[in-house]
Amino acid sequence: MKFEVLARFFYYIEQDKDIPFSEINSDEQRLCYFVAHRYIQENKADDLLKSLIDENDEDYIKAIRDYMFTGGK
Repeated sequence: MKFEVLARFFYYIEQDKDIPFSEINSDEQRLCYFVAHRYIQENKADDLLKSLIDENDEDYIKAIRDYMFTGGK
């Protein structure tokens, strides 16, 4: 779940439109997954997620909703 939510978060921080993550092109998705993977590998993911939760970050909330409504697809 962490991987999927982070990928969506990295997408939504750059997104001005309301296009769901599942509807973007595969190159954009791969880039978001790559960045999420790096954050997890470098042990930065937990700190980032904690700060996003603490700040009630709007892009994080979008990412969570997207993940929940699409079943992680």
